[in-house]
Amino acid sequence: MEIKVFVIDPRAEKYKAIILKKAKELAKILRLRGYLEVYLVGNRQMEKNVLSYCAKGDFPRPDLKKKFLGEIHLNPFFIKKSKWDLIYMLTHGVLHIAGYDHKKKNDRMKMEKKEAEVFKRVRLSQSE
Repeated sequence: MEIKVFVIDPRAEKYKAIILKKAKELAKILRLRGYLEVYLVGNRQMEKNVLSYCAKGDFPRPDLKKKFLGEIHLNPFFIKKSKWDLIYMLTHGVLHIAGYDHKKKNDRMKMEKKEAEVFKRVRLSQSE
């Protein structure tokens, strides 16, 4: 599994190491195989269309033989302001990459159960 964390907003640099560490833990727990990108953005990038911002080619993907799983965009400043947990939001995003969804009630229940289980495991590892 290869994971790259790109810092779009320089103020988010301080979150890069923990996001990379936790994304690797999540990928291991969920047995993901392939290549994943995580973008740490600020409010300005979120106001612009983030997907078109990143699709301009500013971050060329390595020529990988691994399957490209997708991208996760996190705005740590908005997450903190909203009193959410950054690692929880990363967990939520990785679960979407792993195929979990919450469009239907049954799917939402499965995702919430898995989210709680995985988040607890990742959170416990912070105290190690």
